[in-house]
Amino acid sequence: MTSAMADSGTATTVSKGEKPRLGWIDAVKGLTISLVVMEHTTWGVMATLGTRPEIFGDLSDFAKPFRMPLFFLVAGLFAWKAINGPWRDFLDRKLLHFGYFYLLWSVIQIGIKIAIPTGGNWTTTWTDMWLIPIQPFAVLWFIYELAIFFTVLRVFRKANPAWFFAAAVALYFTQIATGWMLIDEFAWRFIWFVSGVYGASRIFELAAWSREHKAEALGLAALLYAAVGTMVFSGLIEIRALELLMGYAGGIGSIMAVAVLADIGLAGLLSYIGHRSLYIFVAFFAPMAAMRVGLVKFAGWENGDLITLVAFVVAVAGPIVGYEVLKRTPLSFLFVRPAMFRLKDEPARPDKEAAIPAGV
Repeated sequence: MTSAMADSGTATTVSKGEKPRLGWIDAVKGLTISLVVMEHTTWGVMATLGTRPEIFGDLSDFAKPFRMPLFFLVAGLFAWKAINGPWRDFLDRKLLHFGYFYLLWSVIQIGIKIAIPTGGNWTTTWTDMWLIPIQPFAVLWFIYELAIFFTVLRVFRKANPAWFFAAAVALYFTQIATGWMLIDEFAWRFIWFVSGVYGASRIFELAAWSREHKAEALGLAALLYAAVGTMVFSGLIEIRALELLMGYAGGIGSIMAVAVLADIGLAGLLSYIGHRSLYIFVAFFAPMAAMRVGLVKFAGWENGDLITLVAFVVAVAGPIVGYEVLKRTPLSFLFVRPAMFRLKDEPARPDKEAAIPAGV
C-alpha cells in the first residue's frame, strides 16, 4: 500500500516498509486536536468561573499562534491526491464527507445549546440553525473551511504554486474582518493549507531529518518554542508579520518534536487521539460542558486549572468512549457516514473516517 505525498508539482509515494515511519502524522493530529480542546475548555471554565485559569490560560495563549496553522498545515500534507484525482472521489471523500459531519453536528450542537444553556462562549438562538449553510457555529467552522480549501485548490490546481502562495500571503495581511466567519477565516488560515500542500515534501524531509538527528531536532524545537513564547508574552505577536512567522515557528517546532517522540515510542497516546480526531472534534463540546458545569455548580470546585484539566480529559475521552459504545447500534451514524450519504458503493470504514483531515 502507498501513501501519497505532495510537492509543488508531483506526487511521490512511501513504500510499505516506510509507512510506519509516518506514524508521527497521527501524533501531530493528536497534538492539534488536544490544543483545540484545551483552548475551548479553558475559555469555558473562564466564562463559568469569571476568572482565567492561570496555567491553562498561559498554555492556551502560548499555543494560539501555531495551533490552527499546524492543524491546516497537516491537513494539506496529503491533499495532492484528492486535489488531482477523479471528481467523483473528490466529491465523496471531501465535500460529502465534510458536509455530512458539519451539518449533522451543527444541528446537534445548536439544539443542545438551545435546550440546555451552559453559560459558555456562545449565545445560541434558533437563528443559528438557519445560518448553518453560511455562518458556521462554534468550532465546526474548521470542517466547513477545510471543504472550501480543498475546493479552491482543486479548481486552481494548475496555477503556478509561487503565485498561489503569494496570493495566500497577501490575503493573510489584508486582515479582513467582515464578521462572516467563512470569509474572515479563509483569509487568515488559507496560507497554512497552501503551505501544507506545496511544502509537503519539505515537511516530510524535515520529519525524517528530525528522526535521524534527535538531539539537534529537540534543541531546535525548544528554540522555536522559546521564540513563540517570547513573542506571545511580550505582546509583539500582535504584529502581523511576527504572527505569521511564529505560526511557522511553532508548527515546525511541533512537527520536529513529535517526529522524535514518535520515533522513540513516546507519542503513543497522541497517535491514539489523532487517529480518532474526528470523533473528538465533533463531539468534545458535550462532555466538556457537562463536566465543567458539574464541577463548578454542583461539586463547588473553584480551582480553574484543576477544573480545566479534568474537563479536558473527559472532553477527549468522552467521544472515543461514545463511539465505541454506539458503533454497533442505530446511532452509529453520529460518527460513521452511512451508505446513503456516499457516492461510492463501498462499506463504511470507520478507521478511514476517524481522523480530521480524512485520509486521501
